[in-house]
Amino acid sequence: MTGQERTRPGPGTLLRRGLSDLRRPVFPVDAPTLTHPPAAGPPDRYPLDLRLMTAGAVLDREGLVVTSAATGETYRNPVSMSLYALSRHTEARCAGWHGDAPADRPRDIQALLDQAGWLRANQDGNGGWRYPVPVPRYGVVPGWYSAMAQGLTVSVMLRAYAATGQRSFLDACQGAAELMLRPLSAGGCSHYDEQGRPFPEECPSDPVNHILNGAVFALFGLHELGRQIGGDGVGPAADRIRESLPGFDLGYWTRYDLRYRAPASLAYHSLHISLLTAAGRLFADRRWLTTAAAWEHYTRGPVRRLRAAAGKGRFVLGERSARP
Repeated sequence: MTGQERTRPGPGTLLRRGLSDLRRPVFPVDAPTLTHPPAAGPPDRYPLDLRLMTAGAVLDREGLVVTSAATGETYRNPVSMSLYALSRHTEARCAGWHGDAPADRPRDIQALLDQAGWLRANQDGNGGWRYPVPVPRYGVVPGWYSAMAQGLTVSVMLRAYAATGQRSFLDACQGAAELMLRPLSAGGCSHYDEQGRPFPEECPSDPVNHILNGAVFALFGLHELGRQIGGDGVGPAADRIRESLPGFDLGYWTRYDLRYRAPASLAYHSLHISLLTAAGRLFADRRWLTTAAAWEHYTRGPVRRLRAAAGKGRFVLGERSARP
C-alpha cells in the first residue's frame, strides 16, 4: 500500500519506527477453510478482517474517509476508502446482519454504502480513480491508476450491489476490473509476461515494481467478481503472482516489491503472510500456504526481526539522502 509522508523522517524517528517494527501487528484471515472454498454467488466476508487495520480511519462530515497527502492537504484515497468499507461490512456480518432487511440496514452497512456511492459517482470514463499525489520512490507523478485500488473497489461494489440490488454497482465493478487488467502500455494497471499473464501493479511505473500486497489485494477483487458473474479470469494472474513469490523471499524475510532488495517492515511482512494464507484458502491451493508457513517461520525469534528492521532503516535513510 503506497503511502505518503508529511515530512522527511529524521534518524530519531527512524529509530523509533525500527523499534516499533519489533511489535507484530495482526491481520486476521477471514477466508473459508481450504477444504470448504467459497461457493459461487455474492461475496460474504472479505478474506481478511480489516477492522484493526482501519481503526484509525479519519472521516469527514459526510462519513467519507479522508487521507493526508505530503503537502498536508487531504484527498479521497480509493484504497483507504475501500479498506474501511470492507471492515465495516465485516463488522456488520459479525453482528449477525445477513442482508435480509435492506430497509433497516445497520450503521456499518450504511458506512460501506457511503464509500461505495462516492466511488461509483467518481469513477472516470476509463473505469478508474486517478491518484492526485506523486510517489517519489518510483518516480511516479500525479495521475496514476492503482491495480490495488481497482481490485479493492470491486470488492466494495460487489457488496454494495448485494446490499442494494442496484445494477450500477455491478457495472462499476466490471469497468474497474477491465482497467486493472488493461496492459500498462495501453494506460492500464497490469504488466504482462511472455505467456500473456498479468501482474497487477499497485503503482505502475517504468521499470515495473511488482508490489506484492497490492497485487494480491487486486487478485481478491478479480476472484470475487468471477464468483459473482462466472468465469475464471483470475487464473492467469494468480499463477503469475504465485510463481513470483520466490523473488520476494530474502532467505530470512520478505521484500515489499521486486524493485528494491530491501526487507519489508514487520507490518508488511505479516500482511504478506496473511494475504498468502487467504489466497491459499480461496483458491484451494496449498502452494500459497506452504510459502506463507515458511515466511511465518522467519518471524520466530528476534534476530531476523532485528536484521530486517536494520535493513529497512538503511534503505529508508539511503532513500532520504538521495532525495533533493
